[in-house]
Amino acid sequence: MTDAERERLTRLTQEAYEQGVAHQVLPSRAEAALEAFDRSARHLDELVRAAPDDPRVWHMRGALLYSRASTRLALGRSEEAVADLGACVDAYGRSGLPNAPLLAADALIRRARAYGEAGRPLAALTDVDRAIGAYVAAGAYESPHPLLPDFARVLALASVVHLKVGDADQALACARQSLARYKDLTGQRGGLGREEAGYMADAAGDTASRLEAARGNWETALGVDLVVREAAEAGVGGLGRALAREGVHLRLAGRVRQAAPLLARADELEPGAVDREEEAAALPLPPSLAEALLAGEDLLRERRDAPVSPGELARLREELTGHESYSSSVRVRMGSTFAPKAAVLARAADLLLREGRVAEAWRIALETHLICDSIVHRAGDAAPALLPHLAGPWGDALEVASRAAVTADRDSFAADVSTAAATLRTALTQAPAVD
Repeated sequence: MTDAERERLTRLTQEAYEQGVAHQVLPSRAEAALEAFDRSARHLDELVRAAPDDPRVWHMRGALLYSRASTRLALGRSEEAVADLGACVDAYGRSGLPNAPLLAADALIRRARAYGEAGRPLAALTDVDRAIGAYVAAGAYESPHPLLPDFARVLALASVVHLKVGDADQALACARQSLARYKDLTGQRGGLGREEAGYMADAAGDTASRLEAARGNWETALGVDLVVREAAEAGVGGLGRALAREGVHLRLAGRVRQAAPLLARADELEPGAVDREEEAAALPLPPSLAEALLAGEDLLRERRDAPVSPGELARLREELTGHESYSSSVRVRMGSTFAPKAAVLARAADLLLREGRVAEAWRIALETHLICDSIVHRAGDAAPALLPHLAGPWGDALEVASRAAVTADRDSFAADVSTAAATLRTALTQAPAVD
């Protein structure tokens, strides 16, 4: 391909991409946006074939796939969006650009949300862990930091995924950390942009408000509610919903007279909002890992033939949940010593499942898988040697997770576990044998 032909294709690719982005602004133009993105993708395919080692081409491909996935998600075409986001992560990786890990992380957190909506918790939470890990590796947890707005957004979205399919303690940790960073940004700049305010209120704020209230932390919950209401009054988010949430929390906190005018106004602005918030507030939360392990300890104390001592499980609970964490990687400090601990967790999960404590068994088994996966991922080149030691208890945890998903009649959960188990088996065939 001549330079002139390559330049022409690059121009056509960019023009079609820009048309797609322009159409994205209006929901009614979503199909037109997809047509433009598809046209851009066809031109880009030719560029990739002509220059497979050009990092700029792979960067363009990543950006295009990310944008097309966004439109597909807006149209409810989640499977196609997930495929685009997976290819996007690969494209950014192949670009080899310095910021490629963070660009990939943005795709991962978006894919995590899509996986969560599709009822695929293992895939969703694995992506959450990867996305957060990329920003932590870049030092974005510090404040001030140029990546602070991006990390605040990733944490906000992670909180939503955790609340949907993950651990409530980690959901709250992500939401609190995100809100703290948005507060820092507000102090540094004097305010937030509209998009930033949206993530703060609709993602981090929504999660924090629900979970603080569920724990009876009324002053903290109401403080978050106030921030969300002020954002809604400024045009970010629904005001009726924000007033309903705050009013319901005031009433539950015993401040009925303060709640009355907010609830009345919420009903005027958005009929049914108060009922929906009351229903949401009454919903029980699934057990966190800490709560599931406590249930395991109680059960073990009742058993003469206990497969694990309750003291051993209590020490492991303190190690894994005694500090704030917002992803699986933060649970464990020394991954090389985790195999016997994973075995303890798998046995506790199995006992809970046999005693009918399905939700607790699922949580322990799921978190065991996520920790093992994060350990292997972080090990890098050392992973093949580490994997055989983890494989036994890891496989046991996945087996318990599969039975728990089937018992709970959650087909998508069971399918997700099957995919993870197949991935583990494939990895083991490539790992060296244990002496």
